[in-house]
Amino acid sequence: MKERRGVTQKDIAQSLGISRGTVDRALHDREGISDEVKLRILSKAQQLGYAPNRFAQFLVTRKQIEIAMITPGDPFWTRVHEGANSFLSELGHWLVQVRWLETEVHDPERETALFEEALSAGVDGIGVAPSDPDLLAPWVDRAVGSGIPVVTLNTDAPTSKRLLFIGQDPISAGRTAAELLGKFLLGRGRVIILTGFRNVLVHKLRMTSFQELIASDFPAISIEGIYESHDSDRDAYEITRAAFAQRGDIAGIYLTTGTGIGGVGRALKEARRAGLVRVVCFDFLSDTVDLLKEGVVSASIGEDPHSQGYQTVKAIYDFIVDGKRPQGSFLYTRTDIGLKANIDLLLSYGSRA
Repeated sequence: MKERRGVTQKDIAQSLGISRGTVDRALHDREGISDEVKLRILSKAQQLGYAPNRFAQFLVTRKQIEIAMITPGDPFWTRVHEGANSFLSELGHWLVQVRWLETEVHDPERETALFEEALSAGVDGIGVAPSDPDLLAPWVDRAVGSGIPVVTLNTDAPTSKRLLFIGQDPISAGRTAAELLGKFLLGRGRVIILTGFRNVLVHKLRMTSFQELIASDFPAISIEGIYESHDSDRDAYEITRAAFAQRGDIAGIYLTTGTGIGGVGRALKEARRAGLVRVVCFDFLSDTVDLLKEGVVSASIGEDPHSQGYQTVKAIYDFIVDGKRPQGSFLYTRTDIGLKANIDLLLSYGSRA
């Protein structure tokens, strides 16, 4: 018995008396054909059992894919939004809608409430930046158990059943920050650390990896204190001001985030230590860029937020429409080192947070 071959684009074209190129444009939602012809082709593809035709089924039924993105709302996430919108613009059709559900800062209680809201609304996929990975993991597993793919971005919930993590490698980033600050200080001096939230995994890993490399490679550098700034300029200002009031010989400051740098800069200027104390932080927010150019910040480490938004929506879309699973469980974005001399060039590449 002769094995039956699968339905091809040529079969669809012949059955409708049209060109194969027209069929290809319809199946891949490209321009150049009318909506009426496109729907005829997609309907015929579904009728004949053309595979893969999940994309065609979405277009034929006019079903819109809805993705919920649950993130903080601070300025960093503007570029994440832009990255997501870039992917949507490349699709060239109305197929995907992204709903942005924002907490003010990393707020685990508000985040879990938004996650429950997304599940109740019946979304098709979820992207989330977990404030507390242990608290969120059961919610992620509940979504995945219901057939809803979840991608974590920027910070992870690695014990959950999430599809993929997309963001900077926090361990490598923390070690990079330690090497930079250690060399800026010529291997000696007193340092304080400001972290955003202790429960946010990306902040925690950037801090512990920084500590480990300082201890191993720069033993003459001492870490005098670790403080939680809650991604607040006001808190960062008060912490820095109090630290200098207690000891005036602090030589370096490490921030595990980019939010709060405005408060640190203000405190350093008031203490007349701006440019004398070496500061390493993250992201290319407007305050950070200004302080880099003034010489108040020595270096800032970018993490490509545009790609974090783009790749998150793409991964969810690929899984829903094509059943495509990522090759691994991590997709790391770039680690860019921003200095006074190169920050304008990095911004021109589209790295700005």
